[in-house]
Amino acid sequence: MTDDSSRHADGLLRMLAPGSRVAGYLLESQIGAGGMAVVFRARDERLSRMVALKVLAPGLAADDAFRQRFIRESRAAAAVDDPHIIPVYEAGESGGVLFIAMRLVVGGDLRSVMLREGPLPADRAAALLSPVASALDAAHSAGLVHRDVKPANVLVDARPGRPEHVYLSDFGLSKRAAAAAGLTGSGQFMGTAEYAAPEQINGRPVDGQADQYALACVAFEALTGAAPYARPEPMAVLWAHLSEPPPSLAMRRPDLPRPVDRIMARALAKEPHQRYESCLEFIDELRAALGLAPYVAATSSGPRTQMKVAGQDVTPQTTAAVPADTPVGADITGRPTDPRRGRHSSGESAQPDRSRRRRIGLAALAVVVLAAVGAVAAATHGSFGHHPSAASQGAAQPGGAGSQAAGLTATVRRIGALTDPGSTGVNAAAFSPSGKMLATADQNGSTYLWDAASHGRLAALTDPSSNGVHSVAFSPNGRNLATADHNDSTYVWSVAGRDLTATLGGPGIGQVDAAAYSPHGKTLATADMDGSTYLWGPGGSVIATLPDPGASTVYGVAFSPGGQTLATADIDGSTYLWSTATDSRIATLAGPSNLGVYGVAFSPSGQIIAAADQDGNTYLWDVAKRHRIRTLTDPGSNPTVSSVAFSPDGKIVATADLNGGAYLWDVATGHRIATLSGPSPDSNVEMSSVAFSPNGKIIAAANQDGVTSLWRLTVAASRT
Repeated sequence: MTDDSSRHADGLLRMLAPGSRVAGYLLESQIGAGGMAVVFRARDERLSRMVALKVLAPGLAADDAFRQRFIRESRAAAAVDDPHIIPVYEAGESGGVLFIAMRLVVGGDLRSVMLREGPLPADRAAALLSPVASALDAAHSAGLVHRDVKPANVLVDARPGRPEHVYLSDFGLSKRAAAAAGLTGSGQFMGTAEYAAPEQINGRPVDGQADQYALACVAFEALTGAAPYARPEPMAVLWAHLSEPPPSLAMRRPDLPRPVDRIMARALAKEPHQRYESCLEFIDELRAALGLAPYVAATSSGPRTQMKVAGQDVTPQTTAAVPADTPVGADITGRPTDPRRGRHSSGESAQPDRSRRRRIGLAALAVVVLAAVGAVAAATHGSFGHHPSAASQGAAQPGGAGSQAAGLTATVRRIGALTDPGSTGVNAAAFSPSGKMLATADQNGSTYLWDAASHGRLAALTDPSSNGVHSVAFSPNGRNLATADHNDSTYVWSVAGRDLTATLGGPGIGQVDAAAYSPHGKTLATADMDGSTYLWGPGGSVIATLPDPGASTVYGVAFSPGGQTLATADIDGSTYLWSTATDSRIATLAGPSNLGVYGVAFSPSGQIIAAADQDGNTYLWDVAKRHRIRTLTDPGSNPTVSSVAFSPDGKIVATADLNGGAYLWDVATGHRIATLSGPSPDSNVEMSSVAFSPNGKIIAAANQDGVTSLWRLTVAASRT
């Protein structure tokens, strides 16, 4: 609580004490306090019932804009049709203070449950959080955003002889209205740091996706005992939300299946549109991974008790709670449901349709059928919530594990380590066309040139005003080196002279994530955070802009061997193919996960494209037929593949991922034939880039601990 917030709360406590009355409510005891309000256990003297009375700071009622918004949003929150949103009996102003009277819940909150029981069993965590997801979706469909989902706002009503009932409380009305009324200090963060979505932290517009992010943080904490980005200092927590990849849930709970990491990574994605369409879609995917049937929400059952808001009667609908002993897979009537489709066995719909992707604004937000997600997942992955192994994919292909075609075996031996001076992480590595030199790019804004034979450092090329170099590319003749910087510029360096020869500034919005030269060397492609790929001519001017249709960031670019096609990897989970002759989009290779594609590479023949996905898989696509031919699943616990590269002969594809490993795969069979572990003992240190030397005998693997490891590769054929 800030100093200003403490003063607000202290002022309220001095003004109100047990025995005081507010609008016909007799205050008995304080049961909670926040920055702008105090909550009391109080008796409604008119109806002789106990309530929880939230009283807001006196200064807020004096602001007309705040008072009007408070009344309007209290009315909207009270009218939301869900049995797991805390019932609001009355809201208004009395004696210069604003108040809300709500149901008094006996039994505490999810925070107290976790403190008492520790990390929760999967089924218990799901039972407590599924109703919260349903309540959030109901609020979102009514145009409301909670903004402060956390364990303390998940109330667990536990009374003798009755099953537990979960309520979502405190829709953050005072926080949102206070901000709108200008009653918060400049730069003051509104929310709870441990559960705040990135867009909430950096001041971008907030919608229901922020609540889903917070719910995922709560789920992570319920299952592990700690929030995903727990740090000693609040600022460190906020920075982690903005910059660090989601931690592995399966690593902290080895008893949980690996697919939970893929699901949590999507719900905790930095960009809102990468997350699930709804909170229930996230929860149902998590339940499926945990072996639980989809959650069946309650249905409407009649009128609610009349509520007063600022002197006006409001009679919203109510819904009946699903008893805790209702069998999983049955709806409130007890009829069995089809867990694959979320329907009654008779075919009657048990829940509304849910679309897989967000295409409309919050005002028109609709709830969608999980069955559509399950059907697509089953069609592309073999079963809902499960990715087939590389071996099973290979067995289904000609020459795969199930045939007698020759496969490959590989042995790898680390032969050197290139340590960037002062670097906190190496973002990219690339060999020169001759193979005599290696370039590594780091977060400090420098690119280092190394002698590939002696491993000695030859030069340091430092980008002006750098925000970190994220990609490097040699021109086909080896004379120039392009460095893509997060300061919205791409720099071109003379390799021989070690001097800067061109600065390609803008036209993006702040981050250039990748660069690649065309095979003839006359065109340089750069991938930008603004969702476009820019083509630069020899004179350093933009000759074409290729806007990806799906999202706001392009992570990778690659030219086909002949140069006729350009592939772009998008944060929306798709790889787009462009004609370099017409600068037009000719194909979309849509990944099954809707997560970001972080790297893309053409095979030397140009017949296959490899796309490295945030879901932990690398997808191999047939370029001519535009269909996916193989899925390579990284075995690491962190579900993001950050880089992909083909060997010069096209027989091997290498992948690097966030669990600190690089993997070699036999393209023909889909079998993993070698693992290159990073030098860091911390398995969470990202392996950010992987590259083959031109002769295919050396592999460079760049790590976020500042080291690029060199491996010697020996490959042989074998019968399987």
